[in-house]
Amino acid sequence: MEWRIDANIAVKVVVKEYLSEKAKALISDALDAETRLIVPHFFDDEIYGAVRKKVYIGEITDREGDIAFEDLKGLPVQFMPTAYLCDRAWEIAKQFNLRWLYDAFYVALAEERSCPLLDSRYGVIQGCEG
Repeated sequence: MEWRIDANIAVKVVVKEYLSEKAKALISDALDAETRLIVPHFFDDEIYGAVRKKVYIGEITDREGDIAFEDLKGLPVQFMPTAYLCDRAWEIAKQFNLRWLYDAFYVALAEERSCPLLDSRYGVIQGCEG
């Protein structure tokens, strides 16, 4: 089984914020069930950038940022190429009027792999079938 996780889930696992406990439990359950966590190839750019932004704007301390950075390095994810999904991502972005194309790549990857897409941007950790 595979789950496609969004960068915001990973950040919640290592930075204490709203829904962090639920994100940690979700990842723990996935690993216990030997579920592969798949992410697009640019995932690490997003997660490290998100943590750095939290330090920069004062949401977390430098020390908390350092710890989160190191913890993210150990997150057991499998990076997937996405270049072949460009056309589909573009169509998804247009269809849903998405500001950022990388969000559409997450959806396209989950769709292509027929796996749940796990995201937390809407106040709940949710999944949808691809």
